[in-house]
Amino acid sequence: MRRPVALNKTSDDELRKIGQFTLRWSYIEHTIANCLRVLLKMEPKPATVMVFPLSLHDRMVRIGKLDEFQPMPPEARALYNELTPLIIGMQYVRNATIHGVFIDFLADEPFWHLRSKDRALTKAQLFDCEELINYTAHVAEAFRICLGGKEAERDPLPPRPPIPAFLPDEARRFRGT
Repeated sequence: MRRPVALNKTSDDELRKIGQFTLRWSYIEHTIANCLRVLLKMEPKPATVMVFPLSLHDRMVRIGKLDEFQPMPPEARALYNELTPLIIGMQYVRNATIHGVFIDFLADEPFWHLRSKDRALTKAQLFDCEELINYTAHVAEAFRICLGGKEAERDPLPPRPPIPAFLPDEARRFRGT
């Protein structure tokens, strides 16, 4: 069977990797929603109405606002501070990939074009973010465990990978570093 024209320069392994990234982004978003749910001391059922419909950006902002009058433990705050710029980078990459048009046949380097932001993300740039995507998932999970109510031990975080230069400046603004 002949492959669709739009995927001439993308291998099956690359498509699988993009699928893995999509699952990790979903996991990160779900985990952050659970962090907000725990901070609000909500049960899962009411959180499906009040927390889970919020955008990832709104969840992160509300966690930060809650910390202003209901301070998190220092370790949780440190993880939140680590996570904040990572989420900005993930949103940049995720939105371009998920909501952009994949152009594989008109250019030397396949890319996604997100018309709403007039932004392009090359396939090479996406794959350069693999370590960063994995690291962000680790930080999100560590943050969730640190907030309590989950029977799991927190693994030490791997070293923070380099932040690709094409990501917005806000994705490189780590507090305290």
